Amino acid sequence: MFRFQPGRTYQMPVHFGPCCGPRSGPLGERFFADGPQTSIQHSLVYETSPQLLEHFLPEGFSLRSPHVIVTHKMHRDLPWLAGRGYNVVTFNTPVTYHGQNETITGRYQLAIWENHADPILCGREQLGYSKLYAEIEDLHTFREWSSTQLSSWGFPFLELRFRRQQPPAGEDALLPFVSDPEDQGLLHYKYIPHTGDGFSSADTAYVTLSPSGFVPPEGLPPLPPPERHWCTGSLSWQIPSWEDMPTQYHVVQGLAALPVLRILGGWGAKLKHYNDVYDQRPVL
Repeated sequence: MFRFQPGRTYQMPVHFGPCCGPRSGPLGERFFADGPQTSIQHSLVYETSPQLLEHFLPEGFSLRSPHVIVTHKMHRDLPWLAGRGYNVVTFNTPVTYHGQNETITGRYQLAIWENHADPILCGREQLGYSKLYAEIEDLHTFREWSSTQLSSWGFPFLELRFRRQQPPAGEDALLPFVSDPEDQGLLHYKYIPHTGDGFSSADTAYVTLSPSGFVPPEGLPPLPPPERHWCTGSLSWQIPSWEDMPTQYHVVQGLAALPVLRILGGWGAKLKHYNDVYDQRPVL
């Protein structure tokens, strides 16, 4: 008869035993000894309507500024995937969350798309990330422009373009988004529906935090400094109908309805890190 093993990590179907994932290997171990992962990231910051943006914030959240940070990431050399990788696109906004017992200043993740089921499943269930699936191209570069496209069911719904440049004229306005001393981490709203009764109530609904400032164990090889550069860019939406994206059309319609009033600029980075998000926690 199947029984849970204390201290091990499980995902459905649980009856085959403990699962492997970013924070747990075949023997329950973490993956620090297998080296860091590589991430190639490009971000854009744009100003939008505070009234429309606030519409997407759950109770207890308030905007710190009416801006959206969209980021394309190529995660590579992941030890938990035996050296494989995947692509990510995130939409975050600066917020303050006022919980019952604590107040957190950080960024709220409006949506995150990934192009493989494995990180989506464990990220939704374990971390409370609002992860969705999409086909996400690698960032490809021709001359001065780099671009990527997201699609679902063959429907291309978002194009991102980045162009490397010297420090932008509004560099001072952009710096707080690159390195924010008040930022305590990335905030999420975890929601798991209750089975039955129309599936309209929650088994679980609370805010989670991916804390900033991950500190790896002592004794690991030092990491090279990140490679960084400034960039500018653009984003272009194609608005789906229900028929185009039956389970995600409302997400894309909502994000696309946020007007791009001004693009502040952006940045790119190539870095190595050990962060396995093991310190994820609920916010009380």
